[in-house]
Amino acid sequence: MNNKGDNLKNGNYIIENKEELLHKRKSRKRLRYLMLLVIIMVSTLITLCIKLPYFNITSIQITGNMNTSKAEIYKTAKTHLGSNIFYDSSNDSKKQIMKNPYIVSVKVNKVLPNKLTIKVQERVAVFYGKQNNNYYILDNNGILLEKRTNIKNMNLIKLVGFNYEKCEVGKLIALKDDRKIDAIKEITSMINEYRKTNKSNNITMVDVSNVLDIKIFSGNMCIKLGAVEDIKNKFNKAINIITQLRYQNANGYVDVSSKGNPVVFIKK
Repeated sequence: MNNKGDNLKNGNYIIENKEELLHKRKSRKRLRYLMLLVIIMVSTLITLCIKLPYFNITSIQITGNMNTSKAEIYKTAKTHLGSNIFYDSSNDSKKQIMKNPYIVSVKVNKVLPNKLTIKVQERVAVFYGKQNNNYYILDNNGILLEKRTNIKNMNLIKLVGFNYEKCEVGKLIALKDDRKIDAIKEITSMINEYRKTNKSNNITMVDVSNVLDIKIFSGNMCIKLGAVEDIKNKFNKAINIITQLRYQNANGYVDVSSKGNPVVFIKK
């Protein structure tokens, strides 16, 4: 009896709401149709994007390079030319470009419809070492950037205190925990600050042979800094002395290695 009663109720509900139920069924069919249509359109669009020559890479723009030639980077990156911009992968090119010791980072961006931009960040050459008529170019972190036979037109500071012949291009010139590496990082920071206010920079040499007796040479004046502790204040104190008018073109030294008053010696 209960089943008959339920069936009658359902039948009455269907009859009474026939129009509404038909509308819902049509709406579901219409929704399924639209979803299928969207899937077909998206699939077609993706296929066209992959197949159409319009989206093949035709140009590569390179920025951020100063020491590394564009031709060198382009030679590595030109494998992308003719590739579909959506399908193209830049990982291999990044790895190849990063093999250059001057390069710190590489960013490759895709610019629709058919262009790649490659932005590199380079290490900055700061120091050079000389051994057996060869010049060894280094950055502020002690990375050996290259070995060459001359440094013409390169504004570099001579760095003394390392055995350059044992160094490998692209790697540190000493162990990472070597106190000399920490010293040249700190010294580079000081020199950069000094250059901002002194256009006529004449820092010519840095000697870190002994980390307890660090020396910086400015013209014919030697700045004796002693150990790396409090080196920035000692350097500033020495610079304030040797930039005085009476010490211009002087030949001698200023010793700021101790906590006492600086000692200035000028050769007559």
